[in-house]
Order: sequence, then structure tokens, then C-alpha cells
Amino acid sequence: MEKTIDISIKYAKEIAAIKASLNELESGRIYGFNGNCTPADGSLETNVDKLTEQLKDLLHKLEYGKDSGAQNNEN
Repeated sequence: MEKTIDISIKYAKEIAAIKASLNELESGRIYGFNGNCTPADGSLETNVDKLTEQLKDLLHKLEYGKDSGAQNNEN
């Protein structure tokens, strides 16, 4: 079966942001976790919320054929 769209190229920006969030979590960049005192890293809850929103945004763009970088004003 032939691909009709290469998601990894069309949505590279969104996928890169999700990968970055996952890499930060994987490396322990979580405020209050393992002695991390850097508020900019965010709590586990904040990071999970951010990742959830990133995934919802990407899925919305995929489902409705929106371009990468398009703003999603729906929740």
C-alpha cells in the first residue's frame, strides 16, 4: 500500500515539539522530581498537560486536514 501523505514531514514541527517534551520527561526534567529545583521545567502534571494538548492539537490537524502551524481554536 502506498502512502498518500507523509505525516512525519508535513507535521514535523508538531512531532518535534512532542518529541522534545518526551525527551525532557525521560531525562527527568520535572520540577520537584529527584531534587530538581528549576521551576521552568514544570511539574509532572504541567508536563503531562502540555503533552496532552500537543497530541490533541496534532490529532485535530490530522482529522481536519489542517496545515502544520495552523492554530487550533477548538478544544
